[in-house]
Amino acid sequence: MSSVGILERSDKPSPRRANARPLRFLAGALIVLAAAIGAGAIARAFGLWPSSAAPESRKLSELLTETIEKDGIAAAVAQYRELRERGFPGIRESEADTNSLGYALLRKREKESAISLFHLNAETHPESANVHDSLGEAYLAAGETALALASYERVLAIAPTSKSAGVTLRRLTGRERPPYRPMLWVHIAAGSLGLLAGAAAAILRKGTRRHAVAGNFFFGSMLGLTSSAVYIALTSPDGAVINILMGLLTAYLVTTSWWTARRRGVETGLFDRIALLAALAVSSGLFYYGLAAASSASGRKDGIPATVYLVFGSVALLADGLDLRMIANGGVSGARRLARHLWRMCVALFIAVMSFFQGQPQVFPEALRNSGLLIVPGLLVVLLLIVWLVRLRFSKAVRRSASLKTILAVGQEAA
Repeated sequence: MSSVGILERSDKPSPRRANARPLRFLAGALIVLAAAIGAGAIARAFGLWPSSAAPESRKLSELLTETIEKDGIAAAVAQYRELRERGFPGIRESEADTNSLGYALLRKREKESAISLFHLNAETHPESANVHDSLGEAYLAAGETALALASYERVLAIAPTSKSAGVTLRRLTGRERPPYRPMLWVHIAAGSLGLLAGAAAAILRKGTRRHAVAGNFFFGSMLGLTSSAVYIALTSPDGAVINILMGLLTAYLVTTSWWTARRRGVETGLFDRIALLAALAVSSGLFYYGLAAASSASGRKDGIPATVYLVFGSVALLADGLDLRMIANGGVSGARRLARHLWRMCVALFIAVMSFFQGQPQVFPEALRNSGLLIVPGLLVVLLLIVWLVRLRFSKAVRRSASLKTILAVGQEAA
């Protein structure tokens, strides 16, 4: 049977679709809401969201830069304190903005100036582990080891799970690293295999036996990675809620993606309804902590910015809306089925990649950590996903090949 014939047969409407209009409407509303929240959170993180300040307001870093160039760092410090006492009137002040200016000075080897700015930022945002970590880095660059130690100790007091601060403290003090727990070795092994298998599945030609084998290895590895992450977070005294929520989200994404490819028919079942409820619970948890972070003075919860919670909460809500639409339509087939498989696997791979390259900075040299290049692997995954979705949308050849017998037959020989 040709792939075109399979697609035509699979796309026939299910009798259950007739009475599914309310579900489809709700699914569409969830998708729009998820997109709006995610876009708003990203826009706010990059300073694109409309500010409550006057439209003509300027960034604090711009004013400080002008003052530093004209009158020196002492005048800029005095200007900062004076503006802070007045509540930064008509000025857009943010922790990240001031930190960026501090690093710009540090790159120009103006170490004392950078320390002054980081110190002011730490005064304004005392509960931000990121600011204290930056201050400690500047102290180290200036040779002020004792002050750097105090800053890194403060980081751990705010965010006990900060790996970079812990590694730096052990290096400076000569403390021995506590032995790894057995489950952590499982986590490391599963994560390493998952990254390799995910990269292979992304590169190999879709629909081939090798792609199917790599995909199955990726699925199994990601289940090991996420389950061990959730277990460690639950049993560790300093376990972070974000690790539990992200572990559950990643497990949901990779499982539903694998099941989409693996199932023989197009009809939905009990598994799909359970998965929908699980994703709804995860999205609720992420939004709850995201709102708690957004309403806090530091804009963080457990050291994690509100944007992270809200963006991935939106991903979970988007998946919920698409699950509900699939159930309302009586299943998913053809190109939509392939799109469902692709985007969920790629987002799961993106989370794994960013968890390693951004979440484990201590394993990379300092020069690489400060270069900004550690975000590149994650961007490549996003680019790969966009390319495939565009091809799937506009390439007739790819759409014709999106059949159960070829691309989506995970673990089976291509036709």
